[in-house]
Amino acid sequence: MSKKKINKKFPGNNIFLNLIAIAVVGVLLVVSTLYFLNIYTRHGQNIIVPDLNGLQADEAEQMLRSKGLSALVIDSIFKLDAVPGAVIDQTPRAGNKVKEGRSIYITIYSYNPQQISIPELVDYSSRQAISLLNSIGFTDIIIEEIPAEYNGLVMSVEYKGRKLLADELIPAGSTIKLIVGKSGYDEFDEFNDDYILSPEGRQTAPAQGNQNIKEEKSGMDDSFF
Repeated sequence: MSKKKINKKFPGNNIFLNLIAIAVVGVLLVVSTLYFLNIYTRHGQNIIVPDLNGLQADEAEQMLRSKGLSALVIDSIFKLDAVPGAVIDQTPRAGNKVKEGRSIYITIYSYNPQQISIPELVDYSSRQAISLLNSIGFTDIIIEEIPAEYNGLVMSVEYKGRKLLADELIPAGSTIKLIVGKSGYDEFDEFNDDYILSPEGRQTAPAQGNQNIKEEKSGMDDSFF
């Protein structure tokens, strides 16, 4: 009686079993990845951003910290009648959902006005100087006229009683005084046409055409000549 050799097949040599093993490993990898992402992103643990409008910067910071968030001031705007340090804008907006640890970007009213450079305005006409100052945010402008050879030209620019140098920085919205020249020729502009002074020195009614002027001449004493 002959003995037959029995060949044993190991699972590693079976293609079908290998495919099953690969599929199982792939499923395990997908499940573990999803589980890890779920933990990493803290799914379902979103925080609703509170409304910070009107709060002081430190008050907004305290409120956000209590919710696991933080505040970051990214800009400031100066407004004369506003409360310095108050929040006027935020990103993300109130009501949005964010993850814990997220920074909320806020804009506040500045404590100090922005400093703006005043250009050289000497020898500009007062109209040009006012237009230029208005374009850079200065609207409170005082005009002071002093006797000068040329009329209407800016002679100097003053801020709080002192002359400004070219390109000097001053707070935005400040009151500026322009010292403007006024020539003596403009005195004729102030002449009152309602009365005409007669040769005798009396005030008479305004002349009505050439006829009245002639009548005043005829009334003069010939002995004057």
